[in-house]
Amino acid sequence: MPSFEIIYEERDDVLEVSFGFFEEDFPRSISLNEAIVLHTDSGLTAVLGITFYSFARLLGVGETQMDRLTSLSEIEARRVLMLLSQPPADSFLEVVDAENLLARVEAPNLQDLLRA
Repeated sequence: MPSFEIIYEERDDVLEVSFGFFEEDFPRSISLNEAIVLHTDSGLTAVLGITFYSFARLLGVGETQMDRLTSLSEIEARRVLMLLSQPPADSFLEVVDAENLLARVEAPNLQDLLRA
């Protein structure tokens, strides 16, 4: 069974998800936009966590632009999109249009997380 931790801070509407064990200053943090930060290993081969600011608002919008991926190299941006399209990240974020960097924030299904 995979390890994960989900912490929701209602007052600030922040959802923090971590997958497995990692040291706090080891992962690479990549801002997808002003409200979503992806935490990966340094080689962009694994998602270690995701932080959502204004999570409830993000659930209410149809799509969100991941415009800050444009600051990455094309190869890095493709790796991030690939990571987002696989478990466990795809339980929280669905890439709906990779070319235009659009995604939809999802409420996680616990059963999907246990199978990831």
